[in-house]
Amino acid sequence: MNPRVYVLALATFTVGTEGYVIAGVLPEVAHSMHVSVSVCGQLVTVFALVYALGGPLLIGAFRRVPPKSVLIGAMLAFALSNALAACAPDYAVLAAARVLAALSAALLAAPAAAAAAALCRPQDMPNAIAVTASGNALALTLGAPIGTLIGGLLGWRGTFLFVTVLALVTALMLVALLPTVPVAPVGTGRAELLRNPAVRWSLLTTFGVFLAAYCTYTYLAPIVERATGMGSQGVAALMIVFGAGALLAGRTIGRILVKVPVARVLRVALSLMALLLAAIAVGTAWHPRTTAAIAAFPVLFCLGAAWCCGGVSQQTRIAALAPAQRSLALGVHFSVQFLGVAVGGAVGGLALSTGGPVAVPALSALIACVSLLSVRRTVPEPAETPAREAPATIPR
Repeated sequence: MNPRVYVLALATFTVGTEGYVIAGVLPEVAHSMHVSVSVCGQLVTVFALVYALGGPLLIGAFRRVPPKSVLIGAMLAFALSNALAACAPDYAVLAAARVLAALSAALLAAPAAAAAAALCRPQDMPNAIAVTASGNALALTLGAPIGTLIGGLLGWRGTFLFVTVLALVTALMLVALLPTVPVAPVGTGRAELLRNPAVRWSLLTTFGVFLAAYCTYTYLAPIVERATGMGSQGVAALMIVFGAGALLAGRTIGRILVKVPVARVLRVALSLMALLLAAIAVGTAWHPRTTAAIAAFPVLFCLGAAWCCGGVSQQTRIAALAPAQRSLALGVHFSVQFLGVAVGGAVGGLALSTGGPVAVPALSALIACVSLLSVRRTVPEPAETPAREAPATIPR
């Protein structure tokens, strides 16, 4: 595999760090901006919705621009958005900075995955995408805790300054180390892409994977408190363990996808997610405190691994289904992913308010089970595969 792919993993690490770290400084931001924590929490919703709605439009608009230029420009815009957030005098300016951050992040994630695929041989594509995606898992495990620690020492504005510096360093690394990536041929638009039944089934799976995961992950604190009695420090430790599971999976799933059919991997990942989420629901209902506290760590580790396997498999699946327009297809994939995150927060909140902490993982387990039905048409039909892409980039 081309070692330059690791520069793209640094880009996803930078974007992921900013996305995850805001949860750790929300109370301080709310106090500084004189708004409630719930109102301040809408900064996360704004980011997710702007990303979901604006991502495919931006990627389509820049499809004729060399990918390296797009990635460098987007990373500089990302740095600017975080510098603006660090200096924001009020909530409105901070919200505007989050909008800019979402738009620039949308121009980073999908093009980075597409560039990773373009830099490697077809048989190395799953591993290249997995390495790129592992930057996001590393952000959850390492970047967010470091940013939160900086926020505790220097205040929440210091956290955004940390991400600004990280983004500038990443931009310089992209300039120096990323080779020129050829512009992909301009294929059909989003409408034509979505007319492909295989792509539609794939996007349904993406939505299900992230809806199931984030329905529970968003409300991990009340679930953990109910099941184990652990407070915020325990929740933070479990989040790190979840990220560690995702990071390990991200480093191994690429090699698995080269040998194992993507449909089988997806079914195993979703089945494991359903079983683990059901176990969390049982533990929350039973809440045997000491036993649940001990079991929570391996369960969250395995859940993070299963979720990451599902997410990377989906990126590989949709990249193989649209080889002539990977960047656009992956852009739609990431938009649906963030839509799943946003809807997961809303649906999980409704379940929490109506059924309590037990209802949240129970609903998540049901969503994972239903999502198994969407694992269909995982490889291109022979007539749909361009001759220059043969053989298929993922095994049947």
